[in-house]
Amino acid sequence: MNRTKTLAVLALLAVASLPAVSAAASIDVTITGVDVSPSEPVPGDEVAIEPTIENFDSSSAGYFVDRVRVVEAGGGNDPDEYADVKDLGTIPVGGTKTVPLSTTFEEPGTYDLRVRVSGRETANDQRTQLSYPLTITVEDRTPQVDVNANDSAAGIRTDGSVTVANSLGSPIENVELTVDGEDVAITNRRAVLATVEPNASRTVEFDYRADEPGTHRMTATLTYTTSGGVTDTVTDTVTVRTTEERPQLDIDTNTSTAGIESDGTVTVANGIGAAMTNAELTVSGEGVTVRNDRTVFTRVADGESATANFDFRPAEAGEQELTATLRYSTRGGATRTVTETLPIEVEPLRDRVALDLSSVEGGNSQAVKVTVLNQGNAPLSNVSVRGTSPNATVGQALLDRVAPGESRTVRLNASMSENSATVDVESTYDVGEQRGRAAGSTALTHTPGTIGLTGLEVVPEGNRLRISGSASNLGTTDAESVRVVVVDTERVTPTSPNREFFVGTVPASDFVSFDVYATVQGNVSTVPLDVEYLVDGEQHTRTVEVDAAGASRALATGPEPDTSGSGGGGFLLPAVVGLFVAAGVAVLIVRAWRNSRGGD
Repeated sequence: MNRTKTLAVLALLAVASLPAVSAAASIDVTITGVDVSPSEPVPGDEVAIEPTIENFDSSSAGYFVDRVRVVEAGGGNDPDEYADVKDLGTIPVGGTKTVPLSTTFEEPGTYDLRVRVSGRETANDQRTQLSYPLTITVEDRTPQVDVNANDSAAGIRTDGSVTVANSLGSPIENVELTVDGEDVAITNRRAVLATVEPNASRTVEFDYRADEPGTHRMTATLTYTTSGGVTDTVTDTVTVRTTEERPQLDIDTNTSTAGIESDGTVTVANGIGAAMTNAELTVSGEGVTVRNDRTVFTRVADGESATANFDFRPAEAGEQELTATLRYSTRGGATRTVTETLPIEVEPLRDRVALDLSSVEGGNSQAVKVTVLNQGNAPLSNVSVRGTSPNATVGQALLDRVAPGESRTVRLNASMSENSATVDVESTYDVGEQRGRAAGSTALTHTPGTIGLTGLEVVPEGNRLRISGSASNLGTTDAESVRVVVVDTERVTPTSPNREFFVGTVPASDFVSFDVYATVQGNVSTVPLDVEYLVDGEQHTRTVEVDAAGASRALATGPEPDTSGSGGGGFLLPAVVGLFVAAGVAVLIVRAWRNSRGGD
């Protein structure tokens, strides 16, 4: 709260209602008035008193002014004298003269005075005295000083101001202003204003900083000299309250596991009312190793925030602590420190890893599919998966990281030396600061590619047999260069358009269709087909006897009539014609019989 102390100064001028007039009938002289400046003087002011003497037109001669004095009223024959001038010259008939006098009043109060004029007529040297009453009131007034300072935060430099108002009737000079405080550091504490004119004001700004919370007094002192040469001082005191304001620190961490490095953040929120500079944030812990533990912020503006990341590794399970410490500088250059501590609950390390194994068979390759499941509460790193077998060569694989609750799958290719193999799979990994292991077993089987003929069908087609079917791979490896050939025997001869059919490659567990043709002599029960193919570079040949008895008999009976109406129609057309002829003959016989009956 600012206080303004005002000292009022009032000067009163009392003017006599009736002027003093000379006793001589030939001289008509009077004091017509007295001007006083300043009108409201203060102690020490130089007060100008200027009476005006008039020699009227009715006078018969000039009037010579010998002496003008300002004296105490009621002082008798020896009054106190405040001003005195002599030999002021002659005032001609009809003329006036203003006489300048000055005095200083050192004490406040009301002064009853008289202006006394002594003079003589110039024609006959007749002496005359004039008197004029004068009252001057001097009040103890001073310039006003007003200190303006708000409450602040400890350690934060804040702006303040001092206003100097000159309410006196004359300028004040040699004006010097100083500001001091109790436990308050002040910059711009001294200012020289030289001169402040009457009814004018000047404002001086300053900065202040209180480093400790509480109430503090600041006093502005004004030293000045009045126009009368009097040097005086005026003071004004204000009390400000300083509070403890500090930035807020918020520590945030993930779930913590003993021996495992986790992530954390510290958010610095600046609400102290001014910018923070050169802010250094450090993070430490009791029983906790912290990495990236120091961050520097050049500047954090008021109302803004900044975030720093860090990594930490608790050594043991249980309740541990993390402490964030912020050192920063305020606007005024003060260095302050604030800390925040966060208790963290650290879980014990759970190393729980399972392997899910399955065999993969396809083409000419065999493999073991391994899924690494992390069922613990810490990530796995440097994961190695390796397979071994006494009768197979198995590959290995590496994984970078498996997070808790996640899984990763790899494929271990295997080259088998026998048709079956037992594969032992082992996975090793780092979890925390220790090495872990998980193991499992699975079986691989190997069935070489084998071509069998399936879906066989033999049908007569013209004067030949068409044998259709599928070359099916019943093994677990590919069969290549597969060929189906009609075997030339005493009663079976391969014929066009396909004496043989080149199937090509038949993948494992797949098939390819084929058609081959043969002519036969008489009835045959089977048609032999050779199947040739390569597996892993080795040639295989087998003969399949295809049942052809029914098709052979149908072929021996002859071709079926062609109902299409085109050449080679077989027995269908003669039979139809015969039926129509028989029907016509029957109609003629019936009509003849009816006619004979009617004639009777």
